[in-house]
Amino acid sequence: MRRILGREECEFNRDFFDILVIIFHMSKHLPSLNALRAFVAVARHGGVSRAAEALNLTHSAISHQIRALQDELGVILFDKAGRGLSLTSEGSRFAARIEAAFAEIEDAAHEITTSIHKRLRINTISSFAACWLLPRLGDFISSCPDIDVDVQSTNKPTDLKSGEADVWIGFGTGPYPGQFSELLLRDWLFPVCSPEFARQYNLHDHAWIDTVPLMHSSYEPWSPWFAAAGITAREPEHGIMFDNSALILQAAIKGQGLGLVRHSLAYDDLIAGRLVRPFSAYVESSMSYFFLCRRDKLDTPPVTRFRQWIKHQIANFPTRIDGPE
Repeated sequence: MRRILGREECEFNRDFFDILVIIFHMSKHLPSLNALRAFVAVARHGGVSRAAEALNLTHSAISHQIRALQDELGVILFDKAGRGLSLTSEGSRFAARIEAAFAEIEDAAHEITTSIHKRLRINTISSFAACWLLPRLGDFISSCPDIDVDVQSTNKPTDLKSGEADVWIGFGTGPYPGQFSELLLRDWLFPVCSPEFARQYNLHDHAWIDTVPLMHSSYEPWSPWFAAAGITAREPEHGIMFDNSALILQAAIKGQGLGLVRHSLAYDDLIAGRLVRPFSAYVESSMSYFFLCRRDKLDTPPVTRFRQWIKHQIANFPTRIDGPE
């Protein structure tokens, strides 16, 4: 079904197409766009070979475009610099203006397409995506049907400056300079297991756990919880270690051990009875969840609406840690 554009969208579209008409009529006074693309690529990469590779063109094609552009302008844009090229003073001024013009065109194209169809790209760590975000995301999708959501999970920091994502739900200690960041949720660590496993090993406060199979992630050791629980023990040298806390939860549900996990990830399974928390002790995680985005994206409708939604969800998320369950 084709969506009928609103009044503001129609006015923006008319303005944009008026600009295109003006450019079309002025095109006989403008250099070739292909030549300008070649020029910008050479200026960025400092040589014809790398520019040709970036544009997927031949070396001779790029050289031809640069010669044609210089002939048309009557200006030398590059000087030889070793095995590469460097911009002349005229070339530097021209490059700055042309790159700004291309950026304006790209922004205009992005604005006109996103005004019709909105997309939100969210990056977060895989455990949070699987255990907390995805079970709740249907509410956001149903309340914002005009926004297409793309969720990507990664345990590596997201490069927001490159446009890799619109929003990053980061898990770390901060700070995050150069971008908008906001604390979303602090978290706590405690052991969980299946109900059958708890009965099998008779797990409760002050229970002996030397013979209990222990599971944890590579970045969340047991030692802080041992101290909180008053247990004198060294960090386990054996047992199962995971690089993804969601896998600890699945292994614990299957009765494979006692897993040290975060409250945010285990909550749904505890409420559903798939897991139990046999010990009352807990310890605050050294890391927290942060909402991050580029500052120029903060006020865009998809980011604004998602930020409002996730803050509402977290405000209603139980953060109180009660006794053993």
